Amino acid sequence: MYIKKQEAYEELCQLREQAKRFLASEERFQRVNELMDKAKISYANASLHEELGEVRLDAFGVICFLTDAMMLFHGSYFKRGVKRTLEELAALPIEDVFADHLKSIAKSQDVLELRALLKNLLLYSEGHLKREKEKEEPSESLTGTYEEMYSNWRNKVEEAAKQNHAFASFMNMCSFHYMLAEISSEAAIGTYNIMEEYDADCLENNVSLFDACLQKYEAVYHKAGIAVKHFQDVEEFAADYLGK
Repeated sequence: MYIKKQEAYEELCQLREQAKRFLASEERFQRVNELMDKAKISYANASLHEELGEVRLDAFGVICFLTDAMMLFHGSYFKRGVKRTLEELAALPIEDVFADHLKSIAKSQDVLELRALLKNLLLYSEGHLKREKEKEEPSESLTGTYEEMYSNWRNKVEEAAKQNHAFASFMNMCSFHYMLAEISSEAAIGTYNIMEEYDADCLENNVSLFDACLQKYEAVYHKAGIAVKHFQDVEEFAADYLGK
């Protein structure tokens, strides 16, 4: 590479060092997650579009985001042209199925086949790019979460069952599931497969499911040395909250 000015060369060297530090950092995994999210958006568009040309362009988006994510995950980046992409990917510790899907997508002439290939590519990538994070043991940081779940959804789930309001039951149980999932992503509180066990035919069973999960979470509270707070009415709760 010919560089006329020394300042430009020095800037290039700085950029190289910056890139090298980034590729060796934990920060790159956040970028990997962002690329994975963008790939999923492109796949969603491929599922919505009907014209073959549009779906092919959506597939191009999925491929670009996922291949970049693969390189970043393994602390590298593409150094050669597009025609050498598969060779550079082959140097990574990934299974042949990834490259096989890329080749099949490029040759596909069918919208449904393209969607199926993209789905499989995403599923493989999601599994390969997943990092198991060491979770913290339950601690006082969980204080208030049990009470929040109870006050937010317990009565609403029961009310939905009494009124046979399937939509309300579904939405409240999903919210309950998401809160537990968010907590479990950081702390070792066990597994809660709420929406796997959700009963759309008998909403009363969802009340029992809610109570069972909350009881299980109460055991986590006890393990962390946290006592569940009970209030007789809103005034007692307000007095406790404002007194903090």
